[in-house]
Amino acid sequence: MKYKNILLVNDDSDHAEDFVTALNAINQKIISSVESSALEALKKLRGSKLAPDMIFLDYHMPYFDGTEFLKLLRDIKALRKIPVILYSKHSGGMLKDSLDTFKGVQFLKKQGNFSKLTEVLRNVIVPEQSVKK
Repeated sequence: MKYKNILLVNDDSDHAEDFVTALNAINQKIISSVESSALEALKKLRGSKLAPDMIFLDYHMPYFDGTEFLKLLRDIKALRKIPVILYSKHSGGMLKDSLDTFKGVQFLKKQGNFSKLTEVLRNVIVPEQSVKK
């Protein structure tokens, strides 16, 4: 499995709980962590010796949005190559601008249904299993 250590940055505790539960349903060996603040996530990422393999980032966060988080993240040499997926229930113009500005950043729409969330995450995290179906 390519992505074993996953960070979710999301201020909605219900979405975060569903997300982590879905990751556990995919594979219990996935290490997941959640930060409810983009600012706190950046502080921890800067001070961490073990960077996540992938970051899921809620675009609409207090203090600063996904674009500002991505700018700051990309300024940190040790962290700039971590795959980031913007994770939002909205897909407006500002979100599209972020995707255009930060090459390689993907978008994943938040799912209201747990089984759909698990399926979508499985396709992102374990794509080779999805192809073999």
